[in-house]
Amino acid sequence: MQVQNQNASQVDLRKFAGQFAAGVAVISTSDSNGKGTGVTMTAVLSLSLNPPLFLVSLANNSNTLDAINESGHFCINFLSDQQAEISNVFATKGEDKLKNVDFTHGLTGSPCIIGAVAHGECEVQQRYVAGDHTILIGRVVRTAIHGGNPLVYHSGKYVSLNQLEKAA
Repeated sequence: MQVQNQNASQVDLRKFAGQFAAGVAVISTSDSNGKGTGVTMTAVLSLSLNPPLFLVSLANNSNTLDAINESGHFCINFLSDQQAEISNVFATKGEDKLKNVDFTHGLTGSPCIIGAVAHGECEVQQRYVAGDHTILIGRVVRTAIHGGNPLVYHSGKYVSLNQLEKAA
């Protein structure tokens, strides 16, 4: 195998990461005033079963990170394949992302998006700054499984599980 670039640029890294198909999640929270916010991401990882831990990574300049740092909690919403528009809303900078999104408040106070295939409410256990992101480790305090097909992102676009199966 030939090495093409020993110092990968941000563009190279995005292209590389885009080759890995991943489920789409919205990480949501409420700030100390109860105002909800969130961000779309695919960088979500089940870290431990005992204790139940998940890892998420947010940009250091993220408003959602600021709100999570205030509240100490967040909800991981695994979006359904019918929720691409919700993913797009949370992928942008905006003031009131929850304005046109149906949600309930979970036990922690974080918004849980209705229609997601599953959601898990987390309390922040640890934070690590890593480059331009902060890694949050959250202890999962409650989960809900609603079913359906997940929204998947691959090579810069949303794809269905059927499309991935056909490509295999």
